[in-house]
Amino acid sequence: MNLARHSERARYEPFAVDRILVDQLPSSLGTVEAPERYTVVAVFTRRPLPQELALLEEPAVEQQLAEAGHPRVTLRAADQRLFIDNTNLHELKVGLARTIGRILEGIGTRVATTRSAQTRDAAEVATRAAERAEHVLMEAAEIDFSPRISHYT
Repeated sequence: MNLARHSERARYEPFAVDRILVDQLPSSLGTVEAPERYTVVAVFTRRPLPQELALLEEPAVEQQLAEAGHPRVTLRAADQRLFIDNTNLHELKVGLARTIGRILEGIGTRVATTRSAQTRDAAEVATRAAERAEHVLMEAAEIDFSPRISHYT
């Protein structure tokens, strides 16, 4: 996917989780040997933007998880996958998934707001540059290099 298409897609799709990769769960789930906690791998709805990934790595995310009652859970991203470490399906089902959804929504909103402001700023700069260029062109067009001064203006 080219960068313009990725950027366009990221503008309209929320920063969220689409699904859990069931084939990445421990094969012992449902047995007596099943681990109590493990890593759950999920897929984002789209490829995250670099700014979203940076915000996902901030300590505030761990703090939000801890405040929501999940102090041992950590999140990390790789490509289009979210790794939810030190958790289990039950914990996700009874509230952790909603907490993660809110965290991702908040990150997506922050990035969208920032990108929107940057787009507005860039548009203003481009408008000022175009106005300045037009003014310079008009000034240059009024310059007369003829050797005689015209009495008819």
